[in-house]
Amino acid sequence: MLKSIAAYFIVFTLLFFLGKFIHITLVLDNQVSFPLDNMYLYHFLFSLGVCTLFTYLAFNGILKDQLGIIYLITLTLKFLFFAGIFKELILIENSLPRLDRVSMLVPLIIFLAVEVLFISKTLKKI
Repeated sequence: MLKSIAAYFIVFTLLFFLGKFIHITLVLDNQVSFPLDNMYLYHFLFSLGVCTLFTYLAFNGILKDQLGIIYLITLTLKFLFFAGIFKELILIENSLPRLDRVSMLVPLIIFLAVEVLFISKTLKKI
């Protein structure tokens, strides 16, 4: 279990730093109108937390039959908390440029893809 959690931490940390660096410096050339760093940090912490929680629940046999439903609930909470934290950006009166809207989705897609990969591996081990 600790080995899996350490692997999650390493992978998500690499995704955080490499993804943020590539996205901000190479793709956007530091020209973004919102705190993209905070979005990467949010997705990093939430995805790491979800994967750690699932590893703990799976290896200890707690709620083993309900893990799929729990994941759907955590996914919904992830979107709700995101909307609550970044509501100024989402509910902005003026429309964001297309590049900014796509840039908001990039961290979500990156971390969600890796999160789903880890969760599916965890569920297969049960």
